[in-house]
Amino acid sequence: MAHAAPVREVVVRCPPVDVRGARRVVVGCCGGAGWHEDVADVAELLVSELVTNALVHGGGAASMAVVVAPGGVRVEVADDLPDELEPVVRPASASATGGRGLALVEALATAWGVRRAPGGKVVWFHLDARPGEGPAQG
Repeated sequence: MAHAAPVREVVVRCPPVDVRGARRVVVGCCGGAGWHEDVADVAELLVSELVTNALVHGGGAASMAVVVAPGGVRVEVADDLPDELEPVVRPASASATGGRGLALVEALATAWGVRRAPGGKVVWFHLDARPGEGPAQG
């Protein structure tokens, strides 16, 4: 079995970003690192949720940074809403058409969080991964 080249830290910045473009960048970064497609699939789902939230609730613009490092991938999505609203995981009813994004992030990411940034906030997630393997279960 051939071994993938060692992953070095790579940072990809995408200002501004839309959902389709964000998914494409994240999947490409995970694939370029030689990670199992399960990592890319989870990262694609989670970045879709964060970018959608930023576009819908965060002032209408979003930028993204993807940090690929030997132990996994970290995705940061920034919005430009300067108020104090923090994203909150809320239970969604069975009939709700939305409101499940952060619950998915909380359930599937190794870690996630929020930090203030100039003019807005950054919501991030991290997925553990090793070349050829899926995300670590935690």
